[in-house]
Amino acid sequence: MAFNPTALKSVSAVADLTTTGKRSARDVVLEAIKTQIALFNEPKKEGRRWFRSGANDTAFSIRYANTALKLKGEETQLAVETKLFPEALAYFADEIGKGKFDQQLEALEKARAARTEKMRATRKSKPKAETPAS
Repeated sequence: MAFNPTALKSVSAVADLTTTGKRSARDVVLEAIKTQIALFNEPKKEGRRWFRSGANDTAFSIRYANTALKLKGEETQLAVETKLFPEALAYFADEIGKGKFDQQLEALEKARAARTEKMRATRKSKPKAETPAS
């Protein structure tokens, strides 16, 4: 049976899909925390880690847009007993989910957007490379 193109519709016409295009900074960090817990639980899994483990403790940070959040006062890195590390990240995920880090995330999102715009302007102003003749 051939596909009927009249079945296609705009995403904005589907109520549960209208807001799926852009994730908030909070959503990005919460997803990344899940990834960090998975990396911790599967040490051989590939991926960038926000933590490093010593003999008994694990040091960690939580990052957005390549910048560490201030987790406790001005501290961007904390340590916890290694066995408690997943619980510590779950605690911060809960706090982030409640909006307690929104002010930092909003500031970091503004900085990220400004960097993106600056890079776009720089790329736009650079002359195009000439294609060599074959």
